Amino acid sequence: MSIYDEPAPLVDPRLRRAERAVSAVFVGVVVAAFVVASVIVVKFGAEAILGQCAPSWLSGADPQLCLNAEINQPTLIVSGSTSLPDGAVVQVSAEDFGTGYNQHWVTDTANLTVANGSFGGSFDLTGWGAGTVTVTAIFEIGSSQPTDVVDRYGTHGQLLSGPDVQLDPSGGDPQTQMVLVSTDVDLSAG
Repeated sequence: MSIYDEPAPLVDPRLRRAERAVSAVFVGVVVAAFVVASVIVVKFGAEAILGQCAPSWLSGADPQLCLNAEINQPTLIVSGSTSLPDGAVVQVSAEDFGTGYNQHWVTDTANLTVANGSFGGSFDLTGWGAGTVTVTAIFEIGSSQPTDVVDRYGTHGQLLSGPDVQLDPSGGDPQTQMVLVSTDVDLSAG
């Protein structure tokens, strides 16, 4: 008898089933890890590319409130997009602490009305020093909001959702929730 004529060693069928089960579990874990990693990359990648305007199915925000700002010396131009209904009011302001001692500038708050999913306005920054201007947009329930907006988000904002929702720092009883987003833009000297 030659070595080629020897019968193959017998493998227990239970061992083969166990090997297949381990392989299937391993493939499942790898696929699940890939899916989770892909969702994380897409979510944070979209937020990095689109700013705060990641798709609502990724952020889970209702409403979405996205803010952009640019400076065309000496004017600050603010624009935003949102899932808020037409007529909703978004409060926008800007602040700069400057680069020198005792420098601080603040704009008045502008009440911007949503139309067709967007809002916008401008601020005159004449006389402001160089520095980083922080632009803030706030959506909160108040007397300036239309009835349909109050009905949708609750009289105290209790139906607001998403990562930008926070308690109103001014307090009150009951406490209300609001959506707050901000962005920075550099103001150069002159």
